[in-house]
Amino acid sequence: MISSTTAKWLTQRPKWLQAAAKRLLASSNLNDAAISELAVLCQQEANNEFPAIDCSIPSGAFDTQDSEEIRLCSISEVAGVNKLAPRKPLDLGDSNIAVVYGQNGSGKSGYVRLLKHICGARDCIRGKLHNNVFSTEEVAQKAKISFLKSSSPAEHEWSGQGICDDLCSVDIFDTSFGRVFMGSEDEVSYEPPVLSFFSRLIDVCERVAAKLDADAGALKSKMPSIPNSLLGSTGAVWVEKLSAKTTADDVESHCSISPGNESELQDLQKRISEPSPADKAKQFRTKKSHADGIVNDVQTYLNQLSDENCKRIIAAKKKSILKKSAAEAAAKDVFSGAMLEGVGSDVWKELWSAARKYSEELAYSGQEFPHVQDHSVCVLCHQPLSEEGKQRFTSFESYVKGETQKQATDAARDAKQAIDALPDIPSAEAFKTKIDAAGIESQDIIKALNDTLTTLQDRKSKVPSFESEDALGSTSKSLEWIKEIGKISQGYEDSAKKYEEDAAKDNRAELQGMLKNLQAKKWLAEQKTAIQEEVNRLQALDRIQEAKKKTNSRSLSTKKGELAEALITDAFVQRFNDELKALGASRLKVKLIKSKVSKGKVLHTLQLDGAAHKLNEVLSEGENRIVSIAAFIADVTGRNYPTPFVFDDPISSLDQDYEEAVVQRLCAIASERQVIIFTHRLSLLTMVQLYAGKVNIKPEVICIREEPWGTGEPGDTPFFAKKPDSALKQLINDRLAKAKKLLNEHGKEVYEPYAKSMCSDFRDLLERMIEVELMGDIVQRYRREVHTKKIAGLAKISEADCSYFGDLMTKYSRYEHSQPLEAPVPLPEPDELETDFNALKNWQVEFKSR
Repeated sequence: MISSTTAKWLTQRPKWLQAAAKRLLASSNLNDAAISELAVLCQQEANNEFPAIDCSIPSGAFDTQDSEEIRLCSISEVAGVNKLAPRKPLDLGDSNIAVVYGQNGSGKSGYVRLLKHICGARDCIRGKLHNNVFSTEEVAQKAKISFLKSSSPAEHEWSGQGICDDLCSVDIFDTSFGRVFMGSEDEVSYEPPVLSFFSRLIDVCERVAAKLDADAGALKSKMPSIPNSLLGSTGAVWVEKLSAKTTADDVESHCSISPGNESELQDLQKRISEPSPADKAKQFRTKKSHADGIVNDVQTYLNQLSDENCKRIIAAKKKSILKKSAAEAAAKDVFSGAMLEGVGSDVWKELWSAARKYSEELAYSGQEFPHVQDHSVCVLCHQPLSEEGKQRFTSFESYVKGETQKQATDAARDAKQAIDALPDIPSAEAFKTKIDAAGIESQDIIKALNDTLTTLQDRKSKVPSFESEDALGSTSKSLEWIKEIGKISQGYEDSAKKYEEDAAKDNRAELQGMLKNLQAKKWLAEQKTAIQEEVNRLQALDRIQEAKKKTNSRSLSTKKGELAEALITDAFVQRFNDELKALGASRLKVKLIKSKVSKGKVLHTLQLDGAAHKLNEVLSEGENRIVSIAAFIADVTGRNYPTPFVFDDPISSLDQDYEEAVVQRLCAIASERQVIIFTHRLSLLTMVQLYAGKVNIKPEVICIREEPWGTGEPGDTPFFAKKPDSALKQLINDRLAKAKKLLNEHGKEVYEPYAKSMCSDFRDLLERMIEVELMGDIVQRYRREVHTKKIAGLAKISEADCSYFGDLMTKYSRYEHSQPLEAPVPLPEPDELETDFNALKNWQVEFKSR
């Protein structure tokens, strides 16, 4: 049911997530290349460009499957881990219970720390794995661990980093586990496959999100910073608001500057820098006056020498000629009898005019000309005038004053006046002063103006000789320069008004603001390409952010929480309560609850039931420890397959009741899986041997010790941990022979320390022999129970037995105490030791046979 509903639920997720799910089902670990491909798919989906690929989830994908059984075999070739430097492997044996015994500083914690790193313990309990901090030599960390995987031998060579995936199911408990679930929120160590799948899928979401973040981080901005001097301008404000929504039209409108803008910018710079705006306004108006004067003067010249005016002059000339011809024709009639040629001509008329002036002003002053009275004489030759002469003079005067002649004279005058009225056209050199005064610098305008003046000068010089309109020719030279000077004049007018406005009010701040805006606009125009690239970058970032939204794992966490409620929490809580009961701690008011689901992690925590205080504020150290052990066992027994447990001194801080309960529980667990216990407590070792025997398990006891080259060196089973007959056999067969060899080869100086240790061990053996053999194992040190059914065996004990052990205990106790220098107790020779050892062996055989 869960499998089918989960598969259906996934089909409603984003397409890229479905693709990721399908890949995870095919391969539990996705490499960086796969994550990169999924990041691309995520972006494509965000852009509505998802490719046509199969994202369907295979049927039965979430059906439960059994995992492989693991068993730890040995740890060897350890280096660079604390002070560990064993020369022999730590062999954990074939028993389901292995007790690694060693005194403080023997290397037990070093092995546990090593296992936590190789097996991937929780981060909160893993800790840092140091080298030997007391050594200056830096040794590379390494170790080899041998194990069985589904009964097949396997090895993992650890090189200081990483974990062994095959050993991730190994669970480790030590003092630091007290931080798990106790006052904090933590995950359970085991998840059913479907929840594990969700955990990995959430991890993929986070990795894809991280890849998208990396892609976004790679899109570095190349946008130059706007100059500080332009901050606050409209352009700077626009740049600060650049976003993925900024369009190409926005960029074009803000990052373009027209010639008009350039001119305005220059104008503002000048206005702001002008110390006296009023004087500047006058200068512009003066320039305008000169510019207008140039246009007006040339316009006047053009009007006076226009085709229409020239045509009038030509017409006047033609009229004068016609009138003159008419007068000459009339003169021929009048002067036809004249004795001389040229009478009536212009020369003659000038002569006649001079004669009139002479007569009226001098010869016959006050008399009408011609004076033809009696006795009159010719004013030209001073000869008396005859009657014929008088008549000729009178007819000449009548001609000159006649209408025809008058019209000819008027026409000639009009023509002359028209020509004389033509303006004097100044030369280009003469006009340069006006051009300079007008501030005209454009050479094109100046050349066009000079060309116009040259054309006008040429026409004026030729007008007097024109006899017909056809001779006028063309004056089609471009007069566009007049419009250009008009624009210059208008510019002077506008500038003058602006400067007058500046002079009338204090608007410098306003002008500076306008200038800043234009300068910013110019800067934006210069950075247009970079700005468009920045907009493109922001749009790319926006697309990545849209894609990243699709990596949100909230829905996955929620779904996982729903599944976890059914698959984990209820069963976990029940197991925890069962463990508290099995450990004799059900009276403690502690409850385990699911606190929340965060980023796909189903978190649980321990709380007091009925109180708001923290556990460590209320519970004793021992109670905290027993609750922690209950939570640990409840957590790790949630797997549906057996995995090794590793305990480092689990009974620390516990009273005897809790100690026994823990040992019994561990031995019960050992019937199903491997349990490895590291301890320095003889009581724990004794209890493990007792309760393991009750479930038909013979514990493997491994002793480790510190040697000159380092800690963690495995050795024989400790003497006190051996059964009495095994310990006695070791003394007789091994150690006694060595003692003899030391004495014979090296003498007493070497022999005596070894002999003293043998005496001490033999005394301990006597105590064990009394407990196990003489007293019938009815009571033992470090054991609470009393075997009352064996009390009847005490009847076998004789007074001789008591005396025998009393004497031996007295004898060998002497070697335990400090010896007086004056009378030291000599240590027994090997032969004496051999006699006592064999005697005890014989007693044991005889006593058992009673």
